[in-house]
Amino acid sequence: MLTALGTPDNKLIGFETGADDYVLKPFDFRELLARINVFLKRSNPTISPSKILKIADFELNLETKTATRGNIKIDLTSKEFSLMETFLINKGKLLSREYIIEKVWDLDFETGTNIIDVYINYLRKKNR
Repeated sequence: MLTALGTPDNKLIGFETGADDYVLKPFDFRELLARINVFLKRSNPTISPSKILKIADFELNLETKTATRGNIKIDLTSKEFSLMETFLINKGKLLSREYIIEKVWDLDFETGTNIIDVYINYLRKKNR
């Protein structure tokens, strides 16, 4: 919450209504930016500090851009890697085709093609 109201009662009301932080005006912009960065780090736990995404015996290393299953390296193209990364980051979620197209192919519209199905088929064949 960014506000000019700085009494203890104002702060309590802010926190009781759901504020994660309470910054009084005038404020130092660097401090505000630091507080935002701390909040963003806390709210994005999808990637572990080691930058390895795992499911069962499959591992995707985001630093080295490598994939392994049962300690056997799987060669992935950049799009296949990006597709697997999208799936692992969103593990357990239902993803729309539009979302996948936007994240993997960086397009903001449905292409009307079966490109996602084709790439999932590529991944299935490599993962056997």
